[in-house]
Amino acid sequence: MKREKTSGRSRTRTLLFCLFTVLFLASAAYSAVKVYSNYKADHAIRQLRSQIQDSRTAEDSAALQSGSPAGTEEKGPSPAGETSGTEKAEPEAPRRLISMDFTPLLEINEETVAWLSADGLSIDYPVLQAEDNDYYLNHMYNREVNSHGSLFVDYRNHGDFSDRNTFIYGHHMGDGSMFGCLDEYISPDFISVVPTMTLRTPEGDYRIELICGTVEDGNEDFMEFNFETEEAFQNYVNTLRARSTFQSDVELQPGDRLVSLCTCNYSQVNARYMLVGRLVELYEE
Repeated sequence: MKREKTSGRSRTRTLLFCLFTVLFLASAAYSAVKVYSNYKADHAIRQLRSQIQDSRTAEDSAALQSGSPAGTEEKGPSPAGETSGTEKAEPEAPRRLISMDFTPLLEINEETVAWLSADGLSIDYPVLQAEDNDYYLNHMYNREVNSHGSLFVDYRNHGDFSDRNTFIYGHHMGDGSMFGCLDEYISPDFISVVPTMTLRTPEGDYRIELICGTVEDGNEDFMEFNFETEEAFQNYVNTLRARSTFQSDVELQPGDRLVSLCTCNYSQVNARYMLVGRLVELYEE
């Protein structure tokens, strides 16, 4: 009887050992796949940044060889009838600042609508827009499947940021990538560290002046895209300010447009953190 009991215990220990070994190996394999996935996503973004930088360098070099600064046009002789000499010419209208050539991006993916960056944060990514809000949850800008996904504009928005409020989504990654750093703004003092971001589009650059950040219930429809009146727009922003995790002295102007950055928040079940800023068009000096 003792031998049978000993043999049974030995088999149990062996089974448990095998089970723990399988679980350990599965966990190690999962971690390895996750690390590789993160590396692959980061490497792809670095390659894209390098490609854009090479494109800019080539443009600057070509401009220097032609004797004209990049982004300027050579002026030919004045047409007949045009003022010259001491007569004053009409001042030129200010031109939108366009600091990025989107041609390389659009060749890779025609659904690219912008590039979002923030000095002092890890945000420095292309922004896409699909026909739904699902595709870029697990696809990178080059359409490869990846758990990082991409930053993307809500499909209900116009991709040119002409709506009164444009929503951009991104995953809250544990390593701080994508929108994993937005919860820095839950700290009331962080707004003084990074008060603005930069949004580059094919039509021109914007500065995003951050106004407020709120924790929202993901089970509720908290998104407002357009407003019937200016008063409704102001009331919407004032309501958000009252619940904001930080205070900002940015003042809204009539006709202002907003951009709202949204990601998951783990302070409660199915919560979202929404960071809202006003778009300010940038012009050449």
